[in-house]
Amino acid sequence: MNNKGFHLSVSAVSKAKNHSVLAKSAYNSGSKLIDKQSGEVHDYTSKTKDKILNLVDSDGTKYAQVIEKNVLYTALLTPTIAGDLAVTREGFWNDIERIETRKNAQLGTEIDMMFPEGITADQRMVLVERYAQTLSDRYNVLVDVAIHRPHSHEKHVGKGEVVELTSSNFHAHILLSSREVLADADKGYVLSKRKNWTQWSTGERLSKGLNGRGDELKYQRTLWADMANELLPENKAINEKSYREQGINRLPKMKLGKALYKDVLKGKRSVIHEYNETIDEINAYIEKNGLVIEYDDKGRIDLESNAQEVNGVTVHYKKRKPFARLELSNIRLVDPAAELTPATLKKDSQTHSNAANDDVLDELLVISDDFEQQKKMVRSALFSTIDRLHEELAHQSKQTITIDKNIKSTPRFTEEVGQDYSTSRQKMIELTKQINTKEKSEALNEALALVEQFRQDDTLQTGRAVTSLEKQLSQIDKIVLNNKAVLKKLIPLNNEVVADYKGLKATLKPFAAKLNKLATGFKALDEIDIEKSDLSLQWDQAFADLQEIDVTNNMDTYHKFAAFADLDVERFKYLEKEREALSTLKAVEVDADAYTRLTALTADVKAFKTTNNEDIKQLKQQINTSQKTYQRLSPFYEQRIALLDQSEVVIVQDDDLYDEITRTKTTQLNADRLDDWRNRTMVLHHQLNKAHEQAKLKEEAERAREEALTRRRVALQQRRQQASLKRQRINETKAYRDRFDNLVVRVRDRVDTLDFKAVDAPIEVINAAEAVAAQAFIFTTLKRADSFTTLQKSLRDTDAKKIATQVQKAATSLWQQLERLPDNQDKVEVLTQINERFEHVPAITIDAATLTQTVTDHLQKTKSAIQAHEQAQTRRYPSPRPF
Repeated sequence: MNNKGFHLSVSAVSKAKNHSVLAKSAYNSGSKLIDKQSGEVHDYTSKTKDKILNLVDSDGTKYAQVIEKNVLYTALLTPTIAGDLAVTREGFWNDIERIETRKNAQLGTEIDMMFPEGITADQRMVLVERYAQTLSDRYNVLVDVAIHRPHSHEKHVGKGEVVELTSSNFHAHILLSSREVLADADKGYVLSKRKNWTQWSTGERLSKGLNGRGDELKYQRTLWADMANELLPENKAINEKSYREQGINRLPKMKLGKALYKDVLKGKRSVIHEYNETIDEINAYIEKNGLVIEYDDKGRIDLESNAQEVNGVTVHYKKRKPFARLELSNIRLVDPAAELTPATLKKDSQTHSNAANDDVLDELLVISDDFEQQKKMVRSALFSTIDRLHEELAHQSKQTITIDKNIKSTPRFTEEVGQDYSTSRQKMIELTKQINTKEKSEALNEALALVEQFRQDDTLQTGRAVTSLEKQLSQIDKIVLNNKAVLKKLIPLNNEVVADYKGLKATLKPFAAKLNKLATGFKALDEIDIEKSDLSLQWDQAFADLQEIDVTNNMDTYHKFAAFADLDVERFKYLEKEREALSTLKAVEVDADAYTRLTALTADVKAFKTTNNEDIKQLKQQINTSQKTYQRLSPFYEQRIALLDQSEVVIVQDDDLYDEITRTKTTQLNADRLDDWRNRTMVLHHQLNKAHEQAKLKEEAERAREEALTRRRVALQQRRQQASLKRQRINETKAYRDRFDNLVVRVRDRVDTLDFKAVDAPIEVINAAEAVAAQAFIFTTLKRADSFTTLQKSLRDTDAKKIATQVQKAATSLWQQLERLPDNQDKVEVLTQINERFEHVPAITIDAATLTQTVTDHLQKTKSAIQAHEQAQTRRYPSPRPF
């Protein structure tokens, strides 16, 4: 018997002890969990990583010790009857912390157990998951499972440090939730309004016909031992019973505990340590002398019996303690051989006569004891048969309940994956009708009551009564066998439907993952559209600058590069439409053709992105070149204009010089050429001064030349004004777009502060509500904004008209999403929270009503619908499940 291989303890996680179920789960699973109520962060991720200890031995030699990660395996298990639930560790335990509001509330139950020797690493995961799933199905709760490797302890000896590893203490932590987990229509989960039945008070449990907490602990310990022994060889089997229950003549020791064990490593002693040393000495003395422990107490204590029917199954309860409390002062060690030796008799006739009479009396007592023993054996056999039939019927009832739920879920399966399960569903319904458990459970209750009467009054236990009862039990056994035969056909059919459904969902998962990954590509396309719009404005400005200094006026060049800023909107719409079409496919529709379409769409998006990125690259290069050309030639151009403005009267006296200055291309300007023009102008001016007298003779000709110069100057001024006006329009347009973009950013920040994502609603509702709020803010701000130029007002009015249409569409989308929500209290909560946020949104009138008025009306409708439904159906809290 592998007595050292069994350890299982149960403890409550309670607010009364300042426990945090989030901290407990984070420690067990090696996770980082955040308490959303307090904001406290519980980070135990270091338990999932190896660490290195730098140590020094007693000789002063330094060495390194690698400590492998503590957490080996984790899992979240939900009841089989609840189906597939979308649940996260942080979200679920935050829900428990939120719903358990009492200051002394129990948040959950933790079970710690040690794996016995002989269990491999793979078997540990199978064993603990099977054990946890059984408890999850029994109590209908979520179970948080974690397997830990042995803890390491550092022992300080003088100046040296030694690390001790406990290699045989692989153990598991199982955390059970305080509330039952129920599936809802949205593939999520809800928590039961009452605590799980294992946490009810003793009086309430008895009134419901449930077993006591001590019996439930015994069940948990026995279940662990039974499941572990299925994986262990016979010579290493473990037993949950105490030495006394197993008949082992040995006294138990007290658990040392982790903290006290560390004290022992540090050389400290404790009362428990000294007590265990005393027990070791007593056990050695008992074994050496072959003594027997006599406990000198009343042994087993049976106080009262309780039986009650719950959901067609009779639940038995014995309020008992296996044995009285062990007191060392009460035990007595005796020599069994000495007490079994008969006393020496006196050799006289009277003694011989008394001995003969005693033999006759002993014979009569033996016969009487045999007859009574036979009756007890019959009653025991009947009890055993009834208990077996009860257990089988309860198991069959549980299987039928699970199958019934799957039958009801088949329409949902069809809706989710597109597969038609109507034929299988009809067969399952027909087979389920052939199963009979409730009436036979009632018959077993009557049989049990009769056997109880046999025990209270032996005269009722006649051969005829026993035969009749055995015949009745035989008929029930036939019904159980028939149920088993039906279930043998029904369970594979049920499993086939569930497996097919899960298989189709698994088929859809990689397709959906690829489709979701494609969303990143579409986001990049949106960014390309924005970047092209910005580059279009930059190119307009750069080309206008080159026109202003007469570098170019080639509109073909302008249109060539302006075309690079255009986005193929029709192509983009086609790609978006194809993605939406693929996202609506059901699991059964995901075939090779669907994957081909998805692959083609991915390639098209990639090609579309590559083409536009190449356009952007070329346009950026042209803008950069144009800006550098403007920066290089603009100073020379301005110097030429200044030279003409200051000395045009002189320059026009020399036609060749004037033509050279005015007709030279801007791209041919440089510092040397400008210096040459200035020098030639100065020489010409000097010549004109000398020819002043001759100027009078040429006055008429000079006046004509002056008029021509004036016309040229007017023409030049007009060109400058036109260029200035165009630059002003470009600047006004850019200023308005910058202001509009800034408004969009500020609105997005404002909508984020409203925290629509905190509303417990589907993501489609959240997105629609955020869209309505954002468009409302933008529309109101545009209408109220002023200080615009005429051109900017025109742009503002166009955008306001477009935003007004978008507000209507976004509001329509929101109402459609809200209409799809089921009329229940969750919908009321969603509408209330959305309405609270819309109170901070500008009042936009939609269909003659504001946003808040419309949501308020919808909220009242929902409350009325819920009230009508509650009046029509009276809810009844379900009876607890039997054990």
